[in-house]
Amino acid sequence: MTDRVRIIQITDCHLHGDPRLAYRGVNPYDSLNALLQKVHAINPDLLLASGDLSEDASTASYEALQQLFNPLAIQVLALPGNHDDDTLLAQAFPGSPVDSVQVSEHGPWQIIRLNSSMQGKPEGRLNGDLITGLEQVLKYQSKQPRVIALHHQPIAIGSPWIDKYRLLQPERFLQLVDQCPGVKAVVWGHVHEAFDAQRNGTAMLGGPSSVINSIPGVQKFTADPSGPACRWLELKPDGSVETGIIRARVTTTTI
Repeated sequence: MTDRVRIIQITDCHLHGDPRLAYRGVNPYDSLNALLQKVHAINPDLLLASGDLSEDASTASYEALQQLFNPLAIQVLALPGNHDDDTLLAQAFPGSPVDSVQVSEHGPWQIIRLNSSMQGKPEGRLNGDLITGLEQVLKYQSKQPRVIALHHQPIAIGSPWIDKYRLLQPERFLQLVDQCPGVKAVVWGHVHEAFDAQRNGTAMLGGPSSVINSIPGVQKFTADPSGPACRWLELKPDGSVETGIIRARVTTTTI
């Protein structure tokens, strides 16, 4: 791997163990397959799977996800969402966080993954041990470029239907991000839309769903006709991040 790291973020796949079942009227297997065909042509270095990968938290759904991801022949960095079973996910994708911070090195970059899910709850939380662990990680070589990934949005995105289920009590997490100059991006899933913002020089990035997305800024989930999508990120040696969205076409922003 070169010092440039190319990542595809796939999130909110909502696969059932039974591939015939739909999610919000769409077959999640068909939409993910179509998206992965486009991803394969990009030749990324890593796949970041950022939660709600399963709809029914079944072993069969995680086995199916493995089979769908295997043709890419790249490392998969997974983390759980509120629809997942975090233990089963970690069995299918070793290293997926359950009750500790997961850290991996990729060239000059560090990718930090957190489990923000709470059993039986749609909203998220980072418990005290995770916050303490994250603080210890960020204190070491604080200028090293880093990406932090979790499932729930730590800031409001302006879509009321999903903002009521965001990360609870995010203040300490955001304070740690603000205090660490090396955190170049925070990425999440959960929101079923592409979201891009800046917070004190850190990119705040919500990833769209691989099955179905909502029009931004609405009170109730309203299907976006542009269909399934995923985010790509290119982490550069100088610590900058380039990112865009893959669907029927690719749009790009540089941050």
